[in-house]
Amino acid sequence: MKKSTNKFYILLTVIAASLWFVGSWWHYTCNIKNTCGSNSEETFAANPKTETKPDKKVNITSNQVIDTDSDGLSDEEEKILGTDPLLLDTDEDSIPDNEEVGASVESPLDTDSDGIIDALDKDDDNDGIQTSIEEKIGTSSLRQDTDDDGINDFKEIGKNTKEPIDTDLDGIINALDADDDDDSISTSNEILLGTNSLLLDTDGDGISDAKEIGENLDQPIDTDKDGIIDAIDTEEETDQDNDGLSDSLEAKLNTNPKKADSDDDGISDSEEIGGNIDAPLDSDLDGIIDAIDAIDDTDSDNDSISDAIEKKLGSDPEKADSDNDGINDNEEIGKNINEPLDTDSDGILNVIDKDDDNDKLITRYEIRIGTNPLSDDTDSDGLKDNDEVRSPDSNDLQDTDADKLINPVDPDDDNDGIPTSTEITHGTNPLKIDSDDDGKPDAEEYGSNIDEPLDSDGNGTIDALQDDKSDSVKVVVSDDTTDSDTQDMTKGLATVNDIKKDEAKEKVETDTTNTNASKEQKIVEAEVDSKSLNIEYIDSTTKADIKSARLYFPFYSAKPKYSEDAIKYFDEIAAWMTKSPENTITLTGHTDNIGSEKANLALGIKRVMVIREFLLNKGAPIAQIDIMSRGESDPIKDNKTEKGRLMNRRVEIVPLQKI
Repeated sequence: MKKSTNKFYILLTVIAASLWFVGSWWHYTCNIKNTCGSNSEETFAANPKTETKPDKKVNITSNQVIDTDSDGLSDEEEKILGTDPLLLDTDEDSIPDNEEVGASVESPLDTDSDGIIDALDKDDDNDGIQTSIEEKIGTSSLRQDTDDDGINDFKEIGKNTKEPIDTDLDGIINALDADDDDDSISTSNEILLGTNSLLLDTDGDGISDAKEIGENLDQPIDTDKDGIIDAIDTEEETDQDNDGLSDSLEAKLNTNPKKADSDDDGISDSEEIGGNIDAPLDSDLDGIIDAIDAIDDTDSDNDSISDAIEKKLGSDPEKADSDNDGINDNEEIGKNINEPLDTDSDGILNVIDKDDDNDKLITRYEIRIGTNPLSDDTDSDGLKDNDEVRSPDSNDLQDTDADKLINPVDPDDDNDGIPTSTEITHGTNPLKIDSDDDGKPDAEEYGSNIDEPLDSDGNGTIDALQDDKSDSVKVVVSDDTTDSDTQDMTKGLATVNDIKKDEAKEKVETDTTNTNASKEQKIVEAEVDSKSLNIEYIDSTTKADIKSARLYFPFYSAKPKYSEDAIKYFDEIAAWMTKSPENTITLTGHTDNIGSEKANLALGIKRVMVIREFLLNKGAPIAQIDIMSRGESDPIKDNKTEKGRLMNRRVEIVPLQKI
C-alpha cells in the first residue's frame, strides 16, 4: 500500500511538470513570440541601423497593450521600432524614447536623415556632438548651428565639451552667443564682412572692428577707397583733415579724422596729442586726452576753478587767491561761473579786484579791521567806510565813542542815541554828543521824535544846532582840515549847525572867513532860489532803461522846491526800482566852492539824503539806493561865475540796471 502511494505522488509530479512546461511554451510562443492564434505569423523588427519603418502595421488588442518601461510606447511598438522596451531612453541621450519617436510611430523622427531614428541615434543632428552632451551644455540637439551664426556647434564648442569655448568670457558659450567677441557686431555679420568673429580688432591696428566698420553694416568704412574695408585693411593711412595724424590713428585715439581740432578749443589735435602717440597728453589727468577734452579742468591751485576758466576770467591759475585779498578765488567768482561777481560794477571782477566795493579800502584790509569788503558803507549810516575808518588826528582806527566798535561798523558813532545817518540828515555832528556846545546833549534837544527834531523858537533851525544864548545862524566845523575830498569824512566832518532859511534866499556863515558874494551874485542867486528845482537829463553809459539826471539846488540849500518835471522823473525812478531788486541808483551830492570844504561835504550829504527820503516816500526800496557826497571837489563848471556855481550845486542820479 505504501509503494503504490509513492507511485501516485510521482505521477502527479510528472503531470505538474508537464503542464508547467506546456504553459511556459504557450506563454513564450503566444505572448512573447506572438506566433499563435490570429497573430501566429512571426513579425521581425527592422534593423535599426538600416531601416526606420516597421514592415507591417502593429495590431494590438486593448487587452494585450504592455508598456514595460512606461515611456508611452508599448513593448510591441518598441520591438517594431528597435528601441528597448525595458529602457525609457534607449540611446541614453537624456531624451525619452517616445519624445524622440515623435507623433507617429509609423514615421519616427530622424532629424539628420541618416537612416537612424532619433530614439536610437546618439547624435540626432549629426553635428559631431552627442545629443546627451548637447542637452547638458544647452545647445540644440536638433540643430547643427544653435545660434544661427554660420558656425557649426561642434566648432564653436571645441574639443573639450566639458569646457566649451567662450571667447569673450561673457558667460555665454560661443555656440549660444550671437556675438562671440562682444564687439557689438554679430558673428554672422562678421562672417559676411570678412572680419574675425573671435577678435575685437581683426587687422590688429589698435582700432576695434566696430569702429572701423562704422554704423552702417551695409556700407562699412573704406577710408582709402581701395576696396578693402578699414576693419581688415592694415595699410589704411589716409589723413582727411591734414593734421598730421592718420585717420586710423585718430580712430584709435577717438579724435575726429575729419576735423583738425576735434574739441574746437583752438588747438590742433596733433599739438594736443603731443610727441608720443602711445601716451597722448592728458593735462588734467581726468582720463580724457587733451585732443578731445573741450573743458580742460586742470586745477593747479586746487581752488575748485579749472585753470582754463581762470585764464578766461583773468585770475591766476597758480594761486588760490589771485588778488591776494584774503578771499579764495572760487568764493569771489560766485556760484554762477558764467556771471562772475563784480560787486562794485567797476568792470573788474572781484576775483582780481583788490577793492571789491570800490571804497578805497582794499579788501584784505577790510577783512582785517572787520568792515564789509563788499559794501562801501558797512553800517549804512550814509558815510563811506574810508571816510570813517581813520581818526582825524592819527592813523588809528576811529572809535569816537570808545565803545570798541569802530565808526565804519558803528551805526551811532558818538553813542548819543541818535543814529549817525539821522544826524547827517538833520545836520548835527555825528561825532559829538552836543553839536552846538550849549551844554545840552543832542538827544535831549532832538526831543522824543528824532525824525522830527525840536525847533522851539520856530526859526527853522533845530534846537540841537542852536545854543540858547543866540539865535544867529552858525556852522559848527571840526578844527581838523584835509587836503583831499577822498579822505575820511569824519576826520574833518563839518556839519551845518544852523541854517537860517529865507524863502527868497539862504545864506550861511562858517567859522572861517569867506568872501561875501557880490551884489550881482546875491541878486542872481536870490532869483534862482525863488524858482523850482531844475532838472537836466544827462548821457550815461550804465545799462539801464531809464535816464540819468542832474537836479540843481538853490544856493546853500538842502530843501529844494520840486518842479513838475522833477516829480514826474522821481515817480518814474521809484516805479522802475520796484520792478526788480537789480535796479539800483546812486545819488551823489555836489556843491559850489562857497563855504569850507568840510561844510560842503556835509551839505552834499544833506542834499542826497533829502532826495533819498523823497524817493522812499514814493515806495523806492532803501536797499537799492546808494548815496555819497563829493562836496565842492567835482565841479562841472567854473566856480568863478554865478552860472558856473549854479551848475555845480547839484545831485546826480545814475540808475544802474544789472543784467
